[in-house]
Amino acid sequence: MYDLAVIGGGANGAGAARDAALRGLSVALFEREDWGAGTTGHSTRMIHGGLRYLLYDVPTTKASCIDAGRIRRIAPHLTFRIPFLWPLYGHEGLMGEAKEALLAAYDRFAPAKGGLQHVRLDPDEARRMEPGLAPEVAGALTLDEWGIDVHRLAALNVLDAREAGAHLYPHTEVVELLRAGDVPGGRALRGVRARDRLDGRVFDVEARLVLNAAGPWAGLVAALADAAVPLRPGKGVHVTFERRIGNFGMILEGVDGRVMFLVPHGAETIAGTTDTDFYGDPSRVDLEVTADDVGYIVEACARALPQAREWRVLRAWGGVRNTVFEWGVTSDSLSRRHEIVDHARDGVDGLISIIGGKLASYREQAQDAVDAALLKLGRAPVPCTTGVRPIPGAEPEPDFVALAREIPLPPTALALVWRRLGSRMREVFQGAGPDDVAPICRSEAVTAAEIRHAVREEGCRTLEDLRRHAHVAAGSCDGLDCAAPAAQLMAELLGWTPERTLAELDSFLDRRWVERRPALAGATLAQEELFRATLPPVRKGA
Repeated sequence: MYDLAVIGGGANGAGAARDAALRGLSVALFEREDWGAGTTGHSTRMIHGGLRYLLYDVPTTKASCIDAGRIRRIAPHLTFRIPFLWPLYGHEGLMGEAKEALLAAYDRFAPAKGGLQHVRLDPDEARRMEPGLAPEVAGALTLDEWGIDVHRLAALNVLDAREAGAHLYPHTEVVELLRAGDVPGGRALRGVRARDRLDGRVFDVEARLVLNAAGPWAGLVAALADAAVPLRPGKGVHVTFERRIGNFGMILEGVDGRVMFLVPHGAETIAGTTDTDFYGDPSRVDLEVTADDVGYIVEACARALPQAREWRVLRAWGGVRNTVFEWGVTSDSLSRRHEIVDHARDGVDGLISIIGGKLASYREQAQDAVDAALLKLGRAPVPCTTGVRPIPGAEPEPDFVALAREIPLPPTALALVWRRLGSRMREVFQGAGPDDVAPICRSEAVTAAEIRHAVREEGCRTLEDLRRHAHVAAGSCDGLDCAAPAAQLMAELLGWTPERTLAELDSFLDRRWVERRPALAGATLAQEELFRATLPPVRKGA
């Protein structure tokens, strides 16, 4: 029997499994897809304090900035500084002064996350930094935030949890919460019943306590025990442009005044996000992204940078945030605070839930959940070390030219690989031959050696897993160039049949199509529809 069964492998669940295992609890972690595949992977991929939350939720901004600083120190290879410009428009008047006052208040928290104080730029200074600014821009304010590789963050938290003794169950859905029987005042749980979504195996795992960290699915999990959590899920849509447009981020404003971000991220640029209430199945939100969503975000970009209308949108993608329920406020104004819910209040003993929160505070949220778990289990308090213990691979940036004399890859390729593996890249390429370092995904410098590591050491079981763990198909080809050779190598490593290999490739390319479809129009859409229509039946998933 385990001490703790954690349901949900996003940042909160992965962080809680790591924290609990490091504090000596026996842990089983369940995730219905892959680590970070849900809300975590559909975020704006920043650990930021939340500038706009200063207007109604100062404690969350402060806590986020403090925890963002800790995350930077424990995961330096996954994080990178993003300097931002916030355009000021000539017609704004006092609104421009209000923006600067907001940044002045935000400056108080900047040191906690390693941020710089804001600066006000005149029109000439702003255009020297970003020549493409619209004629109406009459200056700009600066600030900086930190980007992060969210999928690697989740995966490496899980890897550290496993190395501390946790047992991992990816692609495994909890379908039932097992009842221990009646107790005074209600019912008690004794574990979970789970189903492996790839091989169909159903099995029971007993645990003294269940932690529901399922994000926007938390309500569905709680309902398995006839309990409830107060969630108000919100849908957020982002677009990805096919290249890195510049070295500066941009704070955007939608036509309705919503604040959004334009974020250079690796070889791409991300813009978003929208924020609307969501009532559907969180696992199908990517099917509900519309051309209107894309147009809304592109228009916000074009207000500051008119040439944005000519940029190529590579994909559009949506996710659901698990905000805590509030009545009578717009979805954009919901607090990003988190809560730990003990379902003894619902007459269900042995179940706690973590709800709400934001990515930049995932480590603190996980700590609070494990503190509650220790108390519930009757264990003595054990200090949390996740704020100081480096995650696997953490190290200061090396000299990539010197490293290229050890590992037979160009320095630029090594820089990309280091952003995923950190210091562990030396183990991955130890004794590597020419076939091991031949590029499979050229835009992201993914080699056979890294794919073998992702499968053997990180447990990748699908081609979609490989995209998250090793960034296969994350470049501008969107998988058309590299998906097939990657699938063939996974087939060799995992013993897939030819039919399974083709099915993986079909599913993978179909998911890329789902994200591209809202971004296409006119001749481009007609050309791709024609291309898909000419594929053999098995290649269309038939």
